[in-house]
Amino acid sequence: MIRILYIVSTLKKSGPTNQLSYIIKYLDRDEFEPIVLTLSPELSSDSMKSYFTDSLDVRVESIALSRIKGLFFANSYIKKFIKVNNVALVHSQGIRADALMSRISDVKSISTLRNYPFYDYPMKFGKLKGSMMAKGHLKAIKKKPTSTIACAKTIADEFKQNVLNLNYIQNGVDTQKFFPLDDKQKKDLRTKLKIDNDKKVFISVGSLIARKDMATLIEGFKKYNDQNSLLLIAGDGVEKEDLQNISNESIKFLGNISNVVEYLQLSDCFISASLAEGLPNTVLEAMACGLPTVLSEIPSHLELYEGGEGNFFKIKEINQLSKLLNKVFKNHKSQKNISTTLVNKNFSAKAMSNKYQTLYKEKINDKI
Repeated sequence: MIRILYIVSTLKKSGPTNQLSYIIKYLDRDEFEPIVLTLSPELSSDSMKSYFTDSLDVRVESIALSRIKGLFFANSYIKKFIKVNNVALVHSQGIRADALMSRISDVKSISTLRNYPFYDYPMKFGKLKGSMMAKGHLKAIKKKPTSTIACAKTIADEFKQNVLNLNYIQNGVDTQKFFPLDDKQKKDLRTKLKIDNDKKVFISVGSLIARKDMATLIEGFKKYNDQNSLLLIAGDGVEKEDLQNISNESIKFLGNISNVVEYLQLSDCFISASLAEGLPNTVLEAMACGLPTVLSEIPSHLELYEGGEGNFFKIKEINQLSKLLNKVFKNHKSQKNISTTLVNKNFSAKAMSNKYQTLYKEKINDKI
């Protein structure tokens, strides 16, 4: 049995945690035994820990150190944990986990990069702090570049400007959870969640922060101005009040919800105006649910439709976005088929997990 240790900051509900859950869900348990080690305590209201322990049957342990204490004690704790538990390989994700593992050389390891730090961190943490964090993460990556895997071709390409040639394994989506409904099921779900069955329903899912550019999305929907349409926005964040102030009665804010899949399944089209992404979970989930998409023309969105037909608007182009919302219903059925076909062919969670399992064996057997 090959024991794999996954090190993350926490199991907070997020895209990266979802991707980790997919890798583990489809592991061959006759060959691999997963253990998850978190660096910080979990916040129970925003944690997927119970899903990992109860549904995925994974042992989850925590160092439970503050960030300051972690600087001094985390390395020795991890080294001891690896030895005591006879770990064959460590798989880390996130800046803290990657930085710690860059200083541990007596175990085989890989890491997964789920963003391009020099763009994402300054937008999330501020220019000064974000730039310093990005430089720190790059330093850690450069210590083990052949063991670093990007979650998208787009991200691997961005790192070329840092003179790094990274391999990539594209994110996946769990098609056992995210799938289309037939017309009756969709109607019943709308009735259950009190959504008008006669409406054209658009949906967007994501944090209400600058990087997601929900303001452009809202303005584009308002300009579209179809009185028989509804826009659902799932998520929360610092821009919520400002966004509500520019919205109208056809826009409904759902907040953070646990049943995102149901709202995707009852909708007719997914929209994202994001300025930057890794390989976006929410778009993959929407596509898996059979939704046509209208997406900002950023590299990670274009990557999803490579070889296929998508609806793209230039970032912050409100007029172009509104025109695409009109267009999407002219060939709605064929665009639904494009979404599900692309997911099943290129982005299933099981296929992604299988690629990681192949990588684990190659790394352990010193083939890479």
